[in-house]
Amino acid sequence: MTTQLWRTITANALWKALQLGSLFLLNIAIARVFRAAGSGDFLFLVANFQLAAFVASLSLESGIQYFGTGDNGLLGAFSRFIFRYAAAATLVLIALLVAVLSTHVLRPAIDPLLFGIYAVGFICGTLLFRFFSVLAYAVRAFVLPAAAETACNLLLIILLALHPSLPVFFACFYLAPLVCGLIVYTWLRRRHPFVPGRGIDFPALVRYAGLSFLANLVFFGVYRVDYWFVAAGCNATELGNYIQASKLAQLFIYLPQVIAMVVFPDVVQGMADRKTVVKLMAYTVGLFALGVGIVALAGNRGLVWLLGSTYDLVYPAWLRLVPGIFALGPLAILAAYFAARNRVSVNLYGGLVGLAVMLAGDILFIPRYHIMGAAWVSSASYAAYVLYEWVAFRTSRTAPIANASSASPTRS
Repeated sequence: MTTQLWRTITANALWKALQLGSLFLLNIAIARVFRAAGSGDFLFLVANFQLAAFVASLSLESGIQYFGTGDNGLLGAFSRFIFRYAAAATLVLIALLVAVLSTHVLRPAIDPLLFGIYAVGFICGTLLFRFFSVLAYAVRAFVLPAAAETACNLLLIILLALHPSLPVFFACFYLAPLVCGLIVYTWLRRRHPFVPGRGIDFPALVRYAGLSFLANLVFFGVYRVDYWFVAAGCNATELGNYIQASKLAQLFIYLPQVIAMVVFPDVVQGMADRKTVVKLMAYTVGLFALGVGIVALAGNRGLVWLLGSTYDLVYPAWLRLVPGIFALGPLAILAAYFAARNRVSVNLYGGLVGLAVMLAGDILFIPRYHIMGAAWVSSASYAAYVLYEWVAFRTSRTAPIANASSASPTRS
């Protein structure tokens, strides 16, 4: 691992730690204000909006990052495409919302107009933020998206401390991704003047993004499908506790995601070898052990003190998620490695293995063991996923990667 790579990872890890800390504090503030049952419903709605944003993105951000890394001259073409795509997605979403709300297929607990505004703002804002973030990563501006999100999280925490009306807080919360996306776009526009006249080879982009979409859809299922099983088989308090336990476990994946997004351009451009990947996996496992030890020392009393008295099931559920936590670090790095080598199919097949374990386990164990069964199944699912990827990594060829510019999807 080169000194420059280490410095880049360290600098971005510090900023990601600030983002992580602000997200953790915001989560605690929401938990205390809404309590277990209320926060469970709120975060469950957010999870549904995130799923809608993921489906709407079609994983085009994967192709944008891959090809944008190979040719930074495509920044202008991709920016124009992003705005047009977000506008089209907004129109489709509005049409769908009008259809489901007018026919009463969907009955939100809040005013339907407000629900529609929140949904459109959050989903379309998430699209813009996600797309422009990967463009920033393509030019190695890793800090900017984390800084923008940190600032928004801190402002939301301050807003909660002022005890605003719920519509005001919800409006600010759901519009925050849109603000972050516009901040990143403005920075890119000023620092990297867009080259006019460049076009995108859409067939190449769609092929890469399509396979990535399938792999990410499966990963989303591994990552979040247990929420829907718990919501169906447990009460609101158990759901709130389980979501908090899952969010606490999933906080650990942020560090390897930082490492993965820094290593991705180097792998695409042939500057990071397999030994570097193995060292980084070992590094994340060591840091995870430290983080798990800190949470274990805090124990049940510490988490109840942080979150509130209604969250007494978070720590027992989190303990059952610990084996899966140790799988998340290597998994994030391996997935980025295969994506950068244009072998997204490995991520897809590994995700299918993990999803099969998740679905079978949730069906069998949640009715009897409730959220504790869901936590054990999640750990088993993550472990199966990373095991498949590790076997594929060990048996894959070590031939060098072709220069990414040769695959850049441009047209004159």
